[in-house]
Amino acid sequence: MLLSVVAAATAALLLQDPGARAYTPAAAATRQIYRPPAIRPFETAPGPGVPDVESFFDKGVPAAERSADARAGPLDGRWRALGPDGRPLLSLVLRDSGNGTVEGAWRRGDDGRARLVNTISVDGARASLVLDRHDTLRLQRTGDGWRGEFVHNGQARPVTLRRP
Repeated sequence: MLLSVVAAATAALLLQDPGARAYTPAAAATRQIYRPPAIRPFETAPGPGVPDVESFFDKGVPAAERSADARAGPLDGRWRALGPDGRPLLSLVLRDSGNGTVEGAWRRGDDGRARLVNTISVDGARASLVLDRHDTLRLQRTGDGWRGEFVHNGQARPVTLRRP
């Protein structure tokens, strides 16, 4: 029964297309579907006018870094908040896009846990970083970094922000 259904379907297809031929495994095995492209090895190595991918990469990465640094704002990068005795109180990593958007993370010197900075507001040479509900940094920009105070549970301590 199944054979007669397949034969009937094949006959119907052949009747619809007068140029159609019935499928035979032998005809399919000898017929080439497409011609593969010819592959020729390089006769010579690329000359000096053809830069390789590595040289593009080697030139592109430093150029992209310089471009990102030129666009970055004054708070961009890694910082350490040092107490009056020079000991680190906090470590910060800030991303200052240069257009007023600043975001970052911080870590207390005695606690290895990293946290996101809640809010950062920059107004010219002044910055305020609300780290969490207990901790705030109020800073004034100086020639070599930032100075200000670290307020922890209402107690203010002088701090200096320096790059590590």
